[in-house]
Amino acid sequence: MRSAPVRRWIELWNTHWFPTTTMLNLAGARIVAVAGALFWFDPSLAYHINLATKNTHFTDAQPLIRLIDLLVPRDVLFTSDGITVVYWLVRVAGVLALVGLWTRPALFLFALGDWFFVSHGYSYADVHHTQAVFALFLMALPFAPSGASLSLDALLRRRRTGVAAEATSDLAIWPLKFAHILLAMVYFSTGISKLLSGGLAWMNGYTLQNHILSDAITRNIPLGLWVSQQHTLCILLSVGTIAFELFFFVSLFLPRTAPLFFLGGMLFHTGLYLVAGHPFFEFILLNGILLLFLDPGRSPGWLRRLDTLALPGGPRKEAEQPT
Repeated sequence: MRSAPVRRWIELWNTHWFPTTTMLNLAGARIVAVAGALFWFDPSLAYHINLATKNTHFTDAQPLIRLIDLLVPRDVLFTSDGITVVYWLVRVAGVLALVGLWTRPALFLFALGDWFFVSHGYSYADVHHTQAVFALFLMALPFAPSGASLSLDALLRRRRTGVAAEATSDLAIWPLKFAHILLAMVYFSTGISKLLSGGLAWMNGYTLQNHILSDAITRNIPLGLWVSQQHTLCILLSVGTIAFELFFFVSLFLPRTAPLFFLGGMLFHTGLYLVAGHPFFEFILLNGILLLFLDPGRSPGWLRRLDTLALPGGPRKEAEQPT
């Protein structure tokens, strides 16, 4: 038998990760995340064909690519035809995941395809970290009831059985909580690294001026050139950056502050792109997804309208609990 403290910890764990919540928000997160990956972060087929055909070997093969390379001969998959077939298979899986047909296998294949193209692009000695958190979030979606609402699966199931699916689940919120924790870890790691490497001098304004000026000149960004000449503004931006990154984790413990941090994250990465050209678009989208869908008590109105339209006869009612 488990001791009382162990049971208490298990209860706290389940309360945090697996509370019973609406499945509408998870469905909305699926739609936005897959649409973003399909139409915003779509990998360039020509770019990946060029990498595969112009290189005879991987300079720094990522783990997934190393595994695939062991199982599939290079001259079968890493060719123009092989990359093209994989690309279109992933696109088809993405469309199925978006509309919610065979949702879980489609989501898994789509996420795996996303991992493949990210890993392939970084297997030639050019590794960044912009896609990692979003890729992990995509892979979490197949392991939750992401297609139980706002999907063709749900519509077909209702027409086949005549019974509406349950409106709530204790597995509906954990992928969003998982993404929230990942963001908090990444931001804290980034903020503390700045302080450990540069100390308080990182916030003297000159450090940020130098970074922005270098990027703005390289990428020809007029706004960045102007900002890099504003010392006082760079001091404020430096302090704001460190404060945001170090204290983002507060949103884990004070949920009411979370929307402010998510909105701040969207503005932070948008500003970073406008002045320095750093394309952290996945972070912008993930912060937006959490802003819209993390709080199960605040489903966007368009989700409820879609749910009503998708279910003839009116909105879904929660299934009665057995007595």
